[in-house]
Amino acid sequence: MTLGQRLRSGPQYKWLVLVTVGLGILTSTVDGSITNIALPELGKVFGVDPSVILWVSVAYLLASIGLMLTLGSLGDAIGRKQVFLTGFLVFGIGLVITPLSTTLPMLLFGRVVQGIGQAMILANGNALVVDAFPDSERGRAIGMENAFVGVGLASGPPLGGFLLDLWGWQSLFWTRAPFMAAFFVMGLLFLRNDRQEGNHVRFDILGAVALFGFISAFLLALNRGPKLGWTEPVIIGMGTLAIVMFIGFLFVESRQRMPIMEIQMRGIRFLRDHLPVLELTLFRNRMFSFANATNALQFLSQGAIVILLPFFLLEGRGFTATEAGLILITLPVVRLVVAPVAGWAADKAPSRIVSTFGLLVMTGAYFGLRSVGIDTPVALLVTLLLLEGTGSSIFGPGNNSAIMGSVPPSHLGTASGMIGTVRQISMATGIAVAGTLYAVIQSNEESRLLEAGVAAEEALSRSVTMGFQDVLTIMVVTLVAAIFVSIVRGKDPPHRDLPRGGRGMGAPAAQRQGSA
Repeated sequence: MTLGQRLRSGPQYKWLVLVTVGLGILTSTVDGSITNIALPELGKVFGVDPSVILWVSVAYLLASIGLMLTLGSLGDAIGRKQVFLTGFLVFGIGLVITPLSTTLPMLLFGRVVQGIGQAMILANGNALVVDAFPDSERGRAIGMENAFVGVGLASGPPLGGFLLDLWGWQSLFWTRAPFMAAFFVMGLLFLRNDRQEGNHVRFDILGAVALFGFISAFLLALNRGPKLGWTEPVIIGMGTLAIVMFIGFLFVESRQRMPIMEIQMRGIRFLRDHLPVLELTLFRNRMFSFANATNALQFLSQGAIVILLPFFLLEGRGFTATEAGLILITLPVVRLVVAPVAGWAADKAPSRIVSTFGLLVMTGAYFGLRSVGIDTPVALLVTLLLLEGTGSSIFGPGNNSAIMGSVPPSHLGTASGMIGTVRQISMATGIAVAGTLYAVIQSNEESRLLEAGVAAEEALSRSVTMGFQDVLTIMVVTLVAAIFVSIVRGKDPPHRDLPRGGRGMGAPAAQRQGSA
């Protein structure tokens, strides 16, 4: 027996999977924050204004979010290990293309390639971890996985600033390419093969196209709407296209058989019948539907914090960028500590109780934050942010564990992709809605104060604070709705602890433990 076979068949296997997946997720979560810090520099290098260079981030997000659910379903069909490891290769190729770019289109192409790679990694990461751990440890595993996310989010800004100052913007990308290669080798050695050779699997091309069209049009409308105006023809057109694509997606997914295409690929046959990108019958499961709805409401409110806090700290309180960054870093850092403990608690107590408690803590933090003002002590502000980060870190592992446990093992990739898709779409929606409401409230209040003879600097500070407070008040209502949905979602499904290695694709345990 080779070293790889011994590692894949021993009791340490689940930890090897967790580390491999965690490192992949950490690297991909670093990308957003590490790249955003270089956007001003990229604008100068390529000679475009901020509204254009913003597409460096938008192109990446569209590719990642638009394909995540599709690639999770593909992992269920042809093997999650295969799609996951391909994600490292694709992401790594994008990391090479991007720093070599001499034109903006080439740069955007490299970012799209990175986005596709990230979607492959994130869509199948949860599924691989959940498949490796017994159900009685599922929450603990997801909690520790979330800790990797916290490290990635916290390390992105300081790492990006260091590399940018030391070696220039290209170093933000090429320095990470060797890590992608190393993680690919780790996955090749450590992960069990979950592909079933010769089995007939069916993949839905039309559904994938319709879903990508819907998500792309929806996110573009949300992203450009606040800048161009919601009544502009292009925004209305994208909104209409999103609706049409969504209806088309539901129509395609509701059909049991649809002529698609037939391809031969390493013994795997893509038949003329399709495997839906999203099995709509999953939503008949109350736990799956309600836990995803709770996720959506929670991340909607998270989007508000993401967009509003920098404005409040910089313009409302007058902090420097460094001071604001140190305050903002409390949110991802607290996840590093709290998420593993919350995951362990979700295994010991009903996950509904743990998740709902996390939402209650978040609601309390938002209620407190809506009262902070110009003279609020920094210590109190940081305490409230720590409380908000604690609540979201408690909520996540238990709720995601419930989603992953509510689907058959053969649909773990779909459930994993669904978690990521809901998270990103809801965050984007929260950012757009909160940003629009804030802009209207802040602008009206600033105009009123200036007309009343208030000094310009004070008028800006007070209006920013009022906009921040009013939008968070609305988000408190959103969190209360999330609490209600979480309470009524039902009891956890019974554990289905099977011999480790025989869960994911339905292969016999002995067969899968010996496969590479």
